[in-house]
Amino acid sequence: MRDLDGLLALVDEFHITDRGVRSARERVRRGDGPAAVEALVRAAAKYFGDMASEADRHLADLDRKLDDLYQRQYNLQAERSVAERRRDGARRVLDALHETGAGEARR
Repeated sequence: MRDLDGLLALVDEFHITDRGVRSARERVRRGDGPAAVEALVRAAAKYFGDMASEADRHLADLDRKLDDLYQRQYNLQAERSVAERRRDGARRVLDALHETGAGEARR
């Protein structure tokens, strides 16, 4: 029965709305016998199996979104570096023009 107590404790960590799991859990707590335990095992396996599958799909979707975000961030950083180099090069030319007195150079 110790393993059963552990199973009940694990199930109790979740807010269960599924009637089958809740009913089976209560039957086990009342001590309705092996059939109640088997019903809880079946109901919990389906409920938590579905939950795990849904969480796996959600995580895969989030991972795809994060990969896309990281790629866009990488591309934007590279584009920013190019823009900085262009700006710095343009400023060097403008400074050289200003130093040679070749007219008004603006920044």
